[in-house]
Amino acid sequence: MIEAFQLGIVSRGTTLWDGLDLAFADGSATVIVGPPSCGKTLLLSILRGERKPDTGDVLVSGRSLYMADGSALKDLRTICGFVPERFEADGRLTVNNLFTRSSMVCHEVALQEQKDRWERLLAMVNLTGREDARLSSLSYSERVRAALATELLRSPKVLFMDNAIMAAGMPYAGMMGNLLRVLAGAGNIVLAAERRLPQGWDKIASQCNTKGPFLEYRLSPIIAKGESD
Repeated sequence: MIEAFQLGIVSRGTTLWDGLDLAFADGSATVIVGPPSCGKTLLLSILRGERKPDTGDVLVSGRSLYMADGSALKDLRTICGFVPERFEADGRLTVNNLFTRSSMVCHEVALQEQKDRWERLLAMVNLTGREDARLSSLSYSERVRAALATELLRSPKVLFMDNAIMAAGMPYAGMMGNLLRVLAGAGNIVLAAERRLPQGWDKIASQCNTKGPFLEYRLSPIIAKGESD
């Protein structure tokens, strides 16, 4: 459970928003929608523990994310994944180098199982056969999809996505709706920020709430057969 209470942020001498209350339960998928420069990226940074709010606090499982000892933040980072809209592509790195980096934190999973999962993830994001491609040679959309596969390899309990859904390009933006719902159905928390709701997602959004300058869309989770009993 991630809860934000009375969040406020000041940027360049201007209050972007104040008194913002949010709550994201285990097994939920949420898309925060707002126009450019309204503070979506800042909000994700606060919820991930990367930027302390000017007012308010964030609790993760009832513990302040910004407590002095940093224990709550440390615990969150062990279960959290993040897919940015953009990332700098080191010209020396390949797609498979991302696998190597991610697999280093999956100690409890056998290497062959990780490799099998990596192949399935690359197929899901249509990057099969691009394993040896340098990141610098990939398109904008391909880099985002490679980053998504890398984070999913770690099976994060909390996944943040910053303008990455639309950045993945079509038809992937539309297909990602079901992916987020499946992740939520498995008990994870998925939180995405976008400039607009991807086309067709209004059919899978169970509710929409106004939160400060944002629209908060909740997606209906897809629960695997037999897991609802």
